[in-house]
Amino acid sequence: MLSYLHVENFAVVEKVEVSFCGQLNILTGETGAGKSILIDAINLFLKKKVPEESLRGGASKLMAEALFSTDEREYVLRREVENGKSLCYINSRLVPFAQLQEEAQKFLNIYGQNDHTFLLNPANHRLFLDEFCRNQECLVRLSDAYERLKSAGKELDELRQKGKTAAEKLDFIDFQITEIASLELERGDDERLEQRVKILSSAEEILSRSDQLLKDFYHQDDSLYNKIASNLKNLDFLMGIYPDLTEQVTEINRFYGLLPEFSATLSGLASRIEYSEEELNSLNNQSMKLNRLKDKYKMNLEQLLDRQEELKKERQLLGNMDFSIRDKQGEIDRLLVEYREINASLRGRRNSGAPELCTAIEKELARLEMKNAQFLVQFEAVEPALETISDKGTDRVEFYFSSNPGQKPGQIKNVASGGELSRLMLVLKSMIRDESFATYIFDEIDSGIGGKTAEFVGEKLKRIARGNQVLCISHLPQIASFADRHFLITKEFRDNATFSQVTQLSGVEQVREIGRLMVGSGVNEDVLKAAENLISRNSG
Repeated sequence: MLSYLHVENFAVVEKVEVSFCGQLNILTGETGAGKSILIDAINLFLKKKVPEESLRGGASKLMAEALFSTDEREYVLRREVENGKSLCYINSRLVPFAQLQEEAQKFLNIYGQNDHTFLLNPANHRLFLDEFCRNQECLVRLSDAYERLKSAGKELDELRQKGKTAAEKLDFIDFQITEIASLELERGDDERLEQRVKILSSAEEILSRSDQLLKDFYHQDDSLYNKIASNLKNLDFLMGIYPDLTEQVTEINRFYGLLPEFSATLSGLASRIEYSEEELNSLNNQSMKLNRLKDKYKMNLEQLLDRQEELKKERQLLGNMDFSIRDKQGEIDRLLVEYREINASLRGRRNSGAPELCTAIEKELARLEMKNAQFLVQFEAVEPALETISDKGTDRVEFYFSSNPGQKPGQIKNVASGGELSRLMLVLKSMIRDESFATYIFDEIDSGIGGKTAEFVGEKLKRIARGNQVLCISHLPQIASFADRHFLITKEFRDNATFSQVTQLSGVEQVREIGRLMVGSGVNEDVLKAAENLISRNSG
């Protein structure tokens, strides 16, 4: 709701600060006092263009600041106009006007002679009808079906897009899979391949060196083994005299014992070498191919094999693309059947509730001195398809209206005057349970009415104010007497300039203002008593 408004140098306002309540706020004042000045100031948050005459004469900067409160937090909106430039702020943060406007529109609904865009938009007519028919549960089901359909439709589009390039991509995937498979290697084979290439490349040298080692270590008469054997007694003798040689002699003995085993191992290595130039060439080719793929894909063998598995899965997915598209289309067809059933149910509820809404509105308009008014709900049935669905259904709903006898009802935007639109909004908002807790501003809603009709308007405003904040400019005592908070707009002349002031009235001051609205300047005790009675009857 709009909790606080601060305006400086706007038209005839030098400086005004107003704190509004969350229920019904009434603004009254003498003719020409500038009762609409606050509404015009609030419109600074909604309309980009600021007329040049809006800046108070002699001032350099115009400023309007509003505090909006919700259960969760507060928002301070401010607009400044200086030297033809406009600056907009939300919570002291500089923002573009469009962002300020968007934020203000979340809170404000203004219904004056020239502010009826809400009712002029047929999309909002459907909202009123659904609220009147209590279609919320059906709409929740429809919205859920719509979201599932939208999600499935998006997935189908993605599948079809992939399908367009599937053939080309499959060829490339097959090429990559074949390329990696041509290595004919498994995990760990790269190390075994490298080792085998080394062996075959060095076969002749391996045999030569192994043979030399066998001779020197074991086979020849003067081999190391035989020399150590002939010196074992010498070692034992010295160790007996020099015990500190024990550890070293033990190591020599251990080495002596290892020589036969090592010689056997060398003999085994040599016997296993079967040199094959053909095998060596094949392994070299395989190794070069592996290294080329490592460089190409920037992967080792393990990663290449992982990539091969991923490609196989992707190939299977692409290969099944037609099946996936058919399955997804089948899912959409089933969801569309479900959506159509809910949409048909919603259509039935709307068709059933529309005549009741029309009768109720015409009855209420008659009490607002519009006895010949006709109100119709026109339907255009649109069968659901993926291109037409929405979370509110596919059917188009629009209100038609006529205020004159013999005149065929037409589209509201073409036939209703500003005053008629205000009264229509008043009736609609009072009939619908609104849980938005927005701020509704009614300007000129009481033009051309009086007596019981004015009191009826006041009752409607009071009803709307039970769940929403209402600001209403009025010149009728019957309406003003319903106020939860009453403000008086006055104008005075001093120093050859005009000044408008806004004052929140106390109980006694409100009685006097209601009395003035009743009789003008001739307020006496009887008038004040009548004003007290009127307030007592309507302000509860």
